[in-house]
Amino acid sequence: MPIFEFHCDKCNQDFEKLVFSGDPEVTCPACGGPVAKLMSACAFKTDYHDFMSTPSSGSKSSCSGCSATSCSTCG
Repeated sequence: MPIFEFHCDKCNQDFEKLVFSGDPEVTCPACGGPVAKLMSACAFKTDYHDFMSTPSSGSKSSCSGCSATSCSTCG
C-alpha cells in the first residue's frame, strides 16, 4: 500500500498519508502548510522470520531496523 510519511515545514508535525498517483498535492492536515516526503523504513514478511525491517538512509532518527541513532551507520 502506498503509505508515505511527511513532515510539515510550517508546524513541524510528522504524519502518514495514503497517497495514490492521481491524488492532489499533499498538505499538512493540522495547518494546511507545505510538506516534505520523508524516507521511511519498510518491512516485509519472509518464511523464515516474522518481519524483517530494512533501514532507510536519510531519516531524522533511528529506524526500527536497528538500535543506531543514525541510519548513516547502517549497511
